[in-house]
Parts: sequence; structure tokens; C-alpha cells
Amino acid sequence: MNITNTGTKRMVYRVEVRVTGAGGFDATRSMETGTVGVYPGASWPTELTFTDPGKLAPDNPQVTIVRSSTEVLG
Repeated sequence: MNITNTGTKRMVYRVEVRVTGAGGFDATRSMETGTVGVYPGASWPTELTFTDPGKLAPDNPQVTIVRSSTEVLG
């Protein structure tokens, strides 16, 4: 996934994502684009890996964005 800044100022993006599924799989991960931020017109490549010890990855996971926020820089 790429996060693209379509605004006119540098932005920091934060997101928390939860994945649940069969067999009790339940994992939450967070990411932030960094303290420098994403410049206008630029993209930030992002990849999150979800694991739940002792559980198999579900075939049809339910993906939920728990929280997201942005911070304007400069």
C-alpha cells in the first residue's frame, strides 16, 4: 500500500489496523510515516505484517482501520 499526500503541506500519517478471522486470529498493528513527514505529491510505501502466535492466518480475514490521524508539518 502507498500513502500519497495530495495536500499542500508535509503530513505525518498514523494508522492502526486490526485483522481478525477464523480460529480466533486477532492481531493489531500500527504504523507512522515518520517524523519528516510525506511531502506534497509524494508517496510513502507501507507494508504491515500480521501474526497471532499459535494461530494460522485466516483465509478470509476481516480488516478494520481502528484509528487514523494526520499531523500537518511546516
